[in-house]
Amino acid sequence: MNIVVTREACCGQDDQIGPLKINLSSAELNTIQSLARQIDESKFLQFSSPLNVIEVRSGGQLLFNIPALSHNNGEVKYFVEKTDKANSYIVDGVIKCTWPKSL
Repeated sequence: MNIVVTREACCGQDDQIGPLKINLSSAELNTIQSLARQIDESKFLQFSSPLNVIEVRSGGQLLFNIPALSHNNGEVKYFVEKTDKANSYIVDGVIKCTWPKSL
């Protein structure tokens, strides 16, 4: 299964030069933790102050937060069990990375 990952731009310039969508292969996504690792290592996410933590959701469910490396020691915070199968949480092959509404 192909998974489409989208993200919100962190600034106007990012909106024009950075890709706001990537495709991942679910064959490489055994667990939620491997999904977080693959998104993070893709260098797809962009951060700018105060936007230093992005929320990762599928089907409206918050799966985890990925911080900028300089924030919170770069530690991912999970809202579902990180060893669960990633495919069981991915709805319609879509993952959305958005800025927290509290900012």
